[in-house]
Amino acid sequence: MRPGRGSGFGETAEAALGGADCGEAHLLASGRTATAPLAAFANSALLHARAQEDTHGTFHPGVATIPAALAAAEAERVDGPTFLAAVLAGYEVGTAVSDPLTERTTPPFRATGLFGPLAAAAAAGRVLGLGASPLASALGLASAFAGGGSEPFAAGTDEWHYQTGVAAMNGLLAARLAKAGARGSTSAIEGQAGFLDCFVRGRAPQPDGLAAELGRRWRILDVTFKPYPVCAFNQTPALVAARLATTHGVKPADVASLVVRMNEREAVYPGVGSSGPFREVAQTLMSVRFGIAVALAEGHITYAALTRFDDPTLLDLVERIVIVPEASRPPKTAAATLTLVDGRQIRTAIEDSSQELSWDSAEVRDNARRLRPETGFTEEGLEALFAAVAALPEANSLDGLLGAVLSRR
Repeated sequence: MRPGRGSGFGETAEAALGGADCGEAHLLASGRTATAPLAAFANSALLHARAQEDTHGTFHPGVATIPAALAAAEAERVDGPTFLAAVLAGYEVGTAVSDPLTERTTPPFRATGLFGPLAAAAAAGRVLGLGASPLASALGLASAFAGGGSEPFAAGTDEWHYQTGVAAMNGLLAARLAKAGARGSTSAIEGQAGFLDCFVRGRAPQPDGLAAELGRRWRILDVTFKPYPVCAFNQTPALVAARLATTHGVKPADVASLVVRMNEREAVYPGVGSSGPFREVAQTLMSVRFGIAVALAEGHITYAALTRFDDPTLLDLVERIVIVPEASRPPKTAAATLTLVDGRQIRTAIEDSSQELSWDSAEVRDNARRLRPETGFTEEGLEALFAAVAALPEANSLDGLLGAVLSRR
């Protein structure tokens, strides 16, 4: 029976899951192998573990796109240029949809859960060589697999760790289902009960505009990065606090109060406004007050510092930090007024975060070197990874890249 019809649905699903004839991919944490969809799930959860990934609006395209592309590329044994083209396709499709929708959907939805499956499907579809019709089906299927709320951030629970993995896996499954003959709706985005109606309702833009700039405007160049392992919304406030510590020499004992003005939507995002009690890193990496307290006390933020739930210095600082949401303040900006115990005040602000958060490739490598002590990489191993990435445009396989990643274990 033809795949995708009648009892053939089971065969189509089995073909999408993969098997001995469909190839496997490495699990980057252990070095073991699994079917490509499961590898995409596990590797995405690994890359998202410390919440320090790239960001486009409120969408984290890399942790959905790269694991799906990598798992599909390894399973299909494609070359470096194909893998890179797949990553680019995933970023561009995912961000083309998220760009006008991210502020309309987040919260209550989580952007990576919504847009990640589309990005992953586009990336995997490029690896699989899908033509226009099956790729449209893959995107239609992926849109039906999208979802996920932001309540875990308020609750301090673990769902968010795995939402990106589900997005990567579902996008890859959508592409493989389409290759096996499954059909997705061609009106999946703009239809009467489609993606826009489900997640945006009456606030949706004209659907024809979503793809208007594909291939002409490269949104991958608009992603921002995270110097610290905390929520994207907390990066600029933490940078402001670190500046008070490092440039102005402020110590925790000097602080009478610290008032920080933030973008309103960012300040009221689930978990961002929390002042404790803290029991999990899921809470401290979301709490802007906790992140500011660590940055003010240490001059920077490490992942280990986020586990200091009962540190009296940090908790005392948290109590002295006031967050003021401002509807008119641009996203990813912050202004701080520090009152010292002697009555003096220090004011500092970041009104344009592009210099701090928009990095070129050299700055990305510099940040990786700064974080290396918190990873399993040696200095030589990290440089070997940089070299393997740089070689991808000419690489006949992904062996060099995988070898460099897996060597850290």
